[in-house]
Amino acid sequence: MSEKDMQSYFDKLNEANSLLKKSLKVSSVDALAETLTNISDGRVYVENGVPDEATVAKLEASYKSLKELNMTPLQLKQAITVSIIKAQKDDKTEVNKLMTPDAIGLIASLIAYEILNIQGKKNVNIVDPTVGTGNLLIEFIEQLNMTDKFKINAAALDNDDALVSLTKSFSEVMNLNIDAYHQDSIAEWDITDIDMAVADLPVGYYPVDNNALKFKTKSDKGHSYAHHLLIEQTMNNLNDGGIGIFIVPSQIFQTDQAKKLSEWMVSSVYLQAVLDLPATLFASKEAQKAIVVLQKHGGNAEQVGNVLMGTIPDTNNPKAFEGFKDQLQDWAKNFKG
Repeated sequence: MSEKDMQSYFDKLNEANSLLKKSLKVSSVDALAETLTNISDGRVYVENGVPDEATVAKLEASYKSLKELNMTPLQLKQAITVSIIKAQKDDKTEVNKLMTPDAIGLIASLIAYEILNIQGKKNVNIVDPTVGTGNLLIEFIEQLNMTDKFKINAAALDNDDALVSLTKSFSEVMNLNIDAYHQDSIAEWDITDIDMAVADLPVGYYPVDNNALKFKTKSDKGHSYAHHLLIEQTMNNLNDGGIGIFIVPSQIFQTDQAKKLSEWMVSSVYLQAVLDLPATLFASKEAQKAIVVLQKHGGNAEQVGNVLMGTIPDTNNPKAFEGFKDQLQDWAKNFKG
């Protein structure tokens, strides 16, 4: 498919989304979730006469022309992610809910691949407890699927119902089976038997102090950091030896609540890697994030000889990035689970 066809797909998707948004009187993100559901199911959902017959006819024509463009999965994902970026810009979405860039999903999947490959795992149950738009989890799965080595089952949690709907519809258009749940991820989980977690954690204070009481990473006074509680909650819900790959603020170990987080890590998990993400992915130094890799105690898990630390090279620098991949392979040789 040519670049012109790619642009045509995005334009047609955007036109259909704008039409549905106006008809349903909803946000751009809500409209996009509904649009993707319609495309996946091959029909326009009508409730209480909305959309009206004229709008339905226009939408059906749009969906037909979209289908005729015959996109590859990679092209389809690119078009959808650009549409998500536009929808979130239109809605003036808060920073914590913005889409995670593909490059971060790629890097996280490389780390996961090396660990899973050395462990010899074939069937892998993965969760994203703060799934947001779904782009991190979908990119992560798509990259692992390209290796043709694993059978992946995935679940997603989020406390924003609009984003849960978007994740589900996004995954359905991509022909991925993701079980998506609308819930507060710091509350009890219904899902079990989880081997690995990947999450771009929202940063800030958790307002429900009563829910935080059972966590070792809770603050002694005032509200606790939600990202600390989410890390602890996620690791608690993994199988013995399970792996957590978390995207966190680069300064996570230098805050006023860092001591509680560090104490919990020493007693409950192995800290296997702390890697700053490329600075080019972020608008400012203050916004920069890192990847922290944790492993739950139990099974055959043990501390790797050397915690992998440093700054990940820019993915647009092939030579430096290949060197990073070599480092990853050497580090992963020490992994047990």
